[in-house]
Amino acid sequence: MGRAAVSVPNIRGVTEIGASCTAPTGVSADPESGGAGLSFQVVDTTAGLSGLRRVWEQVVSSSEEPAPFLTWEWQESWWAVFAASHRPRTLVFSHEGEVVGIAPLCVSLEREGTLQFAGGENLSDQLGLLALPGFEEQVAAGVVAWARGSGSLELDLHFLRDWGWELPALQRALDRQGLSSEAHPEEVSPAIDLPPSFDEYLALRLGKKDRHELRRKMRRLEQERPGWRIVGPEELGLEVALTEFLRLLRASREDKDHFLTPAVERFFREVAARFQRRGWLRLALLEEGGRLAAGTFGFCLGGVWYLYNSGYDPAEAHLSPGLLCVAEGLRGAIDSGCRQADLLRGNEGYKYRLGAEDQFLVNLRVPLTQGAR
Repeated sequence: MGRAAVSVPNIRGVTEIGASCTAPTGVSADPESGGAGLSFQVVDTTAGLSGLRRVWEQVVSSSEEPAPFLTWEWQESWWAVFAASHRPRTLVFSHEGEVVGIAPLCVSLEREGTLQFAGGENLSDQLGLLALPGFEEQVAAGVVAWARGSGSLELDLHFLRDWGWELPALQRALDRQGLSSEAHPEEVSPAIDLPPSFDEYLALRLGKKDRHELRRKMRRLEQERPGWRIVGPEELGLEVALTEFLRLLRASREDKDHFLTPAVERFFREVAARFQRRGWLRLALLEEGGRLAAGTFGFCLGGVWYLYNSGYDPAEAHLSPGLLCVAEGLRGAIDSGCRQADLLRGNEGYKYRLGAEDQFLVNLRVPLTQGAR
């Protein structure tokens, strides 16, 4: 079945419209992509971004494994909270009247000469570009060509997935356009390939020691809290469930309490509401006798469960409720047919005790004032 065409919308907040050409700000066709060049629009207002919702959602649905942080819902939530400190520079690429790619870029008021990904480096765990299959090379080439003629001093792109298409495509485009760059790993995003059942997960993904420890903790929880269960927004309502999760998140570690500024808490609420409407939100709380011991906040889309954050009540730490709540998240992901669990940024020990293996996230920096090599 062919994909539905994604027509180019009429967008407010467009300051530049270009096409394949040799002008400095034009989007040059990638000479090895095998196709014609792309036309583009540069959207530089939040009103313009809101007008992209329909086409953005359709491009996401047709893209290969887009991260949740590249969805319109995530990006719109971030702009709703942090627009005062950033300016949009979103590129919308089209071919023969069909939108084929989106580059969610921005400029921070603190670093006005630097183009970076929108979505927040302290909030988004994986960032990148969107492109329909077959247009990845052209979209990457278009981003590099436009950035080079934009008047910016550098591209500073964080948290590119080294298993995604964006990093190699951007590096090829840079090489073809005579630009040097620096790329280095900056974070890990441990993940687990999920088998069809939780019993198989325990047998295949955990070593003998970790499997024994997890089962021992599960038995202890059952003995000391025999009525424990997992509850969420379906039972408690989103507002109550999210408020309780944020309380547990604050209580679990001092750095998480500092992380949850009023703006970040508002962002959580924006994302939760939008993701719940799409059926992507996975908010789970471990409860027994009216007491909440731990919680996880994540998303499920594209066959992947993403664990975004977790928290627990320190008074219940002897029961390892945080670890067990994540394990129950893995069980739920398997039961819903997910093929992978991505535990996202950070090398916390519990991720490896649950069988995760590292994937790497890369920072790509490109000086844009350099001459051709």
